[in-house]
Amino acid sequence: MKVWKAAAMGFAAGALVMGTTPVLASAYQKVEAYLMHDVMFQIDDKVVTSASDQPVLNYNGYIYVPTRFVADNLNCDITFDAVTRKVNITSPEPEVVEKVVEKEVEKIVYVDKTDDPDYVVYSKLPVTIYQDGYEITLKSIMMDDEEGAGVKRTRAYLTVENTDIDRVSLMPLEAKLTLDGVTYDVSISGGGRWSDEWSNKISKDEEKEGYILFDGIDHDYSNGTLEFQMRVNDGSGDTIEDIKIDFKK
Repeated sequence: MKVWKAAAMGFAAGALVMGTTPVLASAYQKVEAYLMHDVMFQIDDKVVTSASDQPVLNYNGYIYVPTRFVADNLNCDITFDAVTRKVNITSPEPEVVEKVVEKEVEKIVYVDKTDDPDYVVYSKLPVTIYQDGYEITLKSIMMDDEEGAGVKRTRAYLTVENTDIDRVSLMPLEAKLTLDGVTYDVSISGGGRWSDEWSNKISKDEEKEGYILFDGIDHDYSNGTLEFQMRVNDGSGDTIEDIKIDFKK
């Protein structure tokens, strides 16, 4: 059994921290406390024992620990200002660890084996193109007749996924849809010419889906091309990129 030793001691932060700092006896009050040697401390993931020259005190039912011992085990810098009677404890600067995350992106490469430089490979819907930092998928071309008006309208449904860039946004105002050589501009009708999603930027790791509306198009076609523009910002300013997606029915 450990025996606690009674001692008349002056409690002062400076004495606990520095031990050798001269102080005026009149600045402190003497009390009776108990010295507790070889006290064990659980600090994060390690167990340490107090040094023999830095005992723990039990005073008035409270445990007082040596500040320097605890600070040293937490890798903190500690000083004592005897004039202001202030203990200064400074935590170490956090270690910055850079983590690089690599993502494999499958890219479709079309090989033109013909002698015609204008030869185009049309892929069956849905078609995905991979740009630097983002992906665009043309999911479907769908016609809907406006009920009671007999107006043919065609919606090109798209998904834009920002994989690794600051922000992108789709610009549908000057979009064109070409079916079997006939080109149609984006709808000139009132509201709803395109999905509201395209009015907002698409941030990194974000995906948005919407449509672009075209008027007066018959769906009896074989091949098609959808063209529009994207506003791209990699953190250094906006650039405009032309997008062209070739597809077949």
